[in-house]
Amino acid sequence: MARAIEFIMTAGPVELSDRVRSALGGQLLFHYSQPFVDLYRDTEDKFRRFLKTDNDIVMMQGEALLGLEAISCCGLDEGDVVINVESGHFGAGNRYFVEKYGGTVIPVETAWNTVVEPEQLEAVIKAHPEAKILWLVHCETPCGTQADLETLAKLGKQYGMLVFVDSVSCAGSSPVEVDAWGIDIVSVGSQKVLGAPPGLSAMSVSKAAWDLFSGVERPNRYSYLSILDWKELWLEKEVWPYTTSTTDVAALNAAVSEYLEVGHEEHFRRYAEIGRAVRAGVAAMGLRLWPDKEEHACNVATAVTVPEGIDDERLRRLMVEKFGVLISGSLFNTPIHGKLVRLGHMGRTCSPAYGVVALTALGDSLNAMGCRLDVGAGVDAFLTQLDPV
Repeated sequence: MARAIEFIMTAGPVELSDRVRSALGGQLLFHYSQPFVDLYRDTEDKFRRFLKTDNDIVMMQGEALLGLEAISCCGLDEGDVVINVESGHFGAGNRYFVEKYGGTVIPVETAWNTVVEPEQLEAVIKAHPEAKILWLVHCETPCGTQADLETLAKLGKQYGMLVFVDSVSCAGSSPVEVDAWGIDIVSVGSQKVLGAPPGLSAMSVSKAAWDLFSGVERPNRYSYLSILDWKELWLEKEVWPYTTSTTDVAALNAAVSEYLEVGHEEHFRRYAEIGRAVRAGVAAMGLRLWPDKEEHACNVATAVTVPEGIDDERLRRLMVEKFGVLISGSLFNTPIHGKLVRLGHMGRTCSPAYGVVALTALGDSLNAMGCRLDVGAGVDAFLTQLDPV
């Protein structure tokens, strides 16, 4: 008999903590009531601490993709040149938004198992001084890779560009120093490291980015995609652009509160520990990691190359049926579909116990499908990589 899903170890959305679930189950707050206004302002303040910024915080009421599209919708005039780093699905997908809203994309492309190097990016920036925006994806979760955000962002500022960052999946697992690195916009998803439900797209917006939005030929106003509406209505007049997702905000407040109580450095340590340990376990078991180098791998999800002859969908079904463990596959309609699976370790699942469960379920299920993996060696390697207590 198939088991119910007991361990959600996907690359997001992720399992919810008891505190976040409790916030979701509370009585609905009216969006203009003082308790909700206070809660919203508190969430904004905590997000500033989360991203280490004094910039404005906007929480658009939709999954993170809404915010990513809104940035291009609000910030581009016809023909504006954007340098867009494309090392995976989300970087490549961002090109669609830029071009849809009239921008001209200068792509900086890599294979989907690696990341762009600073020298490659700098050469493109030098060749296109007309470009005014640099778009970066911090972590390409579908590929399990993560770029050197600090170096790339500072490079963009060095050449006088506005720097926009998609850090939807990994903000909180490693440093994102918005002000210190000169990031003009960074977009964060509620359903990833923070462990809240999908439904909110939070971003920090610098003064230079606000100037861009208000200075385009036809500013985007009175639209669900209008970031400028949030500034001129909510931030300046405390009037909502539309009815807010009050329950989602309550859950996000609980999630970011939990994060800050633990502290940035402890979270960074945990993610580095579990990411390193899971990768070691995968390799020791006899499997191949998808990223080309250890230093290019992210710590929120481990991408594993599917062995030859193995159907990734059947593998993932078997892991649920035997162990109640749900992991992510690759993405449909992409060049990597069917080539990898991903063990997520975000939020509650960034822990030693979950790591052992994931490795055991993966290895045993593959053996049941005809592979010859040393599951015990994988678990042993995982344990040896844990930080001393």
